[in-house]
Amino acid sequence: MRARIVYLLACLMVCSLGSYAQEKAIVVIEHADSLRAGTRPGDPNRFIGNAMFSHKDMRMTCDSLYQYPDSNFIYAYGRVHAVQNDTINMWGDYLFYNGNTEVAKVRHNVVLQDPQLTLTTDSLNYDAFNRVGHYFNGGTIRDSVNTLVSDIGYYYLPINEMFYKDNVEVYTPDYTLYSDTLKYQTQTKVITILGPTNIIGDNRTLYSEYGWYNSITSHAELYKNNTLTYNNYIGSSDTLVVDSVSGTAIMRQHIHLYDTINKAIVEGNYGEVLRDNDYAFVTERAMLILVGQSDSLFMHADTLSISKDSLENNVMKAYYGARFYSLDLQGVCDSIVYPVADSTIYLYRQPVVWASGNQLTGTTIDMHMVDNEVDKFNMRNKAMIVSMVDSTMYKLTPDQRGVLFNQVKGRDMTGYVRDNQLYLMYVDGSGESAYYPDDNGIIIGLNKATSSNIKIELENKKIKDITFINDVEGTLNPLFMVTPEDGKLRDFQWHIEKKPLKKEDIFLKTPQTTVTQDSVPPVMPERQRPQRR
Repeated sequence: MRARIVYLLACLMVCSLGSYAQEKAIVVIEHADSLRAGTRPGDPNRFIGNAMFSHKDMRMTCDSLYQYPDSNFIYAYGRVHAVQNDTINMWGDYLFYNGNTEVAKVRHNVVLQDPQLTLTTDSLNYDAFNRVGHYFNGGTIRDSVNTLVSDIGYYYLPINEMFYKDNVEVYTPDYTLYSDTLKYQTQTKVITILGPTNIIGDNRTLYSEYGWYNSITSHAELYKNNTLTYNNYIGSSDTLVVDSVSGTAIMRQHIHLYDTINKAIVEGNYGEVLRDNDYAFVTERAMLILVGQSDSLFMHADTLSISKDSLENNVMKAYYGARFYSLDLQGVCDSIVYPVADSTIYLYRQPVVWASGNQLTGTTIDMHMVDNEVDKFNMRNKAMIVSMVDSTMYKLTPDQRGVLFNQVKGRDMTGYVRDNQLYLMYVDGSGESAYYPDDNGIIIGLNKATSSNIKIELENKKIKDITFINDVEGTLNPLFMVTPEDGKLRDFQWHIEKKPLKKEDIFLKTPQTTVTQDSVPPVMPERQRPQRR
């Protein structure tokens, strides 16, 4: 009976508002255990015990509520519980509700729950008309997949989207995100990155300032200031696509990969990094930079790749149309293999190397590296070193200029480098030479000789002396009796048109010559023939 009286009194109060009630929906107090009416004008009416009110599609219960005369405001205290459309629930210790604007301000121990998620916070403003929740003093959101924490958040229920700002943390099954600003679609579980964000997980860290991540499929696409850190690799690109299920990262445009251990940089415009088999490749204007202490080696090929050998050591490869350049070392070939643990770069298929201005050729050439700088060459099978006689140093006739070459050839040849300068070479087996010795700056003739082993000394990028070690045979003819053709050893070739003269020349196509069978390298394994995705 007491509750019935309270309800009738509330109805009388509502009716007293007259025509105002015809224009706006009035908060209706439906139940309370007792009523304490205000004793002075302007004092609130207090509804005590199991209080309940309703407004449009909103219903609320609490321990007690206050209502001021001639107002459409409600102040609720103690075990506040509000329900909208039987789907959205709010709990808190205190609530202020404005019936005119349909805005509820809930404070202390606040929980907002809908079929998609649960939000907990200390302070929440909820726009019941637009169904938008806003917290500003820190909040945590949990759903069936993710947990999200931020200082500020907005929940737009009609479109199932949440907007987070400041100190945002997201915990997903595969990653943890730390962000400045992001958006979350509560149905699709897609996280949209709108500001500086770090995504951390499984020895891999991603940074981006714009993109999205699907926490169901573990697929991410990043489009602004992207950086990938994985083990000892640091990478960046205009577009970064990461699929955690397949373990693949795809990079597009302005790729920059840095191997911090081996001091190697890989650049290009399309690349993939495969986590499961530790394999990566880059193509489309691909370039490898080996950073040395005094100089860097720039290398280009159609495709550059990094993989692991059976001992989990890195193996770098450059294949189809490889070219490289540094101040004192240039070269061209078809394919290059660099097992980093071996510290040796292997050149295959018509390799030509220019070291300190001298042309080196052989069926295969390998270069031993120390701190990413060459200290030794090995030229295998049909090894040959050629250097042009400098016409600016000697008095040559017009017919002799640019056509006289010092040459040494043999079965195999080893060269040594000091301070980036080739200074010593040894010929091992079947040695031959065609050499123009000089006397006080005057060429005295052509010395052609054979020896099973030959020692070649170089100074200032030129052949200084040739020593024939054993089984020596040779002749010295005056220069006037020598034609340019007389001075060319068998298999002589001058490949100056192939030589990169500056760093940008590595991207030029090398002129092709006839390929012999013994100069063809092993076929690349199938998994290292990348297919663009």
